[in-house]
Amino acid sequence: MSDSGKTHTSSPAVLGALLFITARSLDDADVPGTPASADPAQLSPADKEILAEVELALTAQTDDSGRSESSAPTDDSAQSGAAAPTDDSTSSVTSTLAEVAAAFAHVRGRAEVPSLTASRYDRLRKTVLESLGAASAQGATIWPPTSQTAVQRFGSWNEALKAAGLATNKIGRAKGQLRFDADAYATAIAEFLADCESRGTAATYKAYTEYAAEHKVEVPSAAAVRKFYGSWNAALAAVR
Repeated sequence: MSDSGKTHTSSPAVLGALLFITARSLDDADVPGTPASADPAQLSPADKEILAEVELALTAQTDDSGRSESSAPTDDSAQSGAAAPTDDSTSSVTSTLAEVAAAFAHVRGRAEVPSLTASRYDRLRKTVLESLGAASAQGATIWPPTSQTAVQRFGSWNEALKAAGLATNKIGRAKGQLRFDADAYATAIAEFLADCESRGTAATYKAYTEYAAEHKVEVPSAAAVRKFYGSWNAALAAVR
């Protein structure tokens, strides 16, 4: 299954991805703040549980990668039916997990609770996947997952942010504004795609027209989306 579809990543691991990439967003923006201790022992019980699920996701991801790169199993792995983790893969997971723990502490230690848009999450996610050496693959579990996965698990992007202990952001137009901004368009389309996938329906222009009618004021109209992106297909391609 590709990482654009439903994955086996647990909900806590999804929350871990939100926190990790939010920290990356803060670093990129050079937002001032007071980082907390990066020691996992100083994390809250809830964050420790999230970190444990992230470890499971990273381990599974590394194992999947190792199996795909191996041309033939060793005698031991053939007898056991599974490939044993290598020292390199274990070291990689440990190193990444330390970064994730530090990211949690960095986010939790800020004076103001940070937030993140779905479109910025997906942009930063691509750089994270590159640094992890991860890529979409049939049957593989990819961490961090897409923003669509977060929407599927929690019902909306804002609900996912809330579950992660992050500040929510306004999807619709800001008070006094006549138009939605680029992030609002991207978030609306991402949530629409997740809604279609959860219901097993096609993400057509007509379907979005009905979706927008059900979410008046909260999301841009179908006509506005097509005008903003140039075409409906371009709108879909922009967030996939």
